[in-house]
Amino acid sequence: MPQAPKEGFFSKPSGKIERKTYDDSTERLKVSVRNLRVPDGVEAAVEIDGCEIAKFKIENGTGRYDEEYTDPALAPKLKSDQQVKIIVGSEILLVGDLYID
Repeated sequence: MPQAPKEGFFSKPSGKIERKTYDDSTERLKVSVRNLRVPDGVEAAVEIDGCEIAKFKIENGTGRYDEEYTDPALAPKLKSDQQVKIIVGSEILLVGDLYID
């Protein structure tokens, strides 16, 4: 994998994952990451407890995934204390635990 430029990145990598359920039972999953030192166009995977739930492209060190599920059965099941990983290739870039806000 080519090396990403180091200039322009001044903070530690960070990420956020949100799940919302609406009155009509629609569920929305949003994932955002920033300050990742990877080449533009690289695809990142979101993994929860070892299962891949989403993929998105990284541009300028940032990436976003935003999906609405009108059928709640198709939405990834998330619960507090599950481990989330952002992975590029075989490299784990971010790791965190889910919590209820």
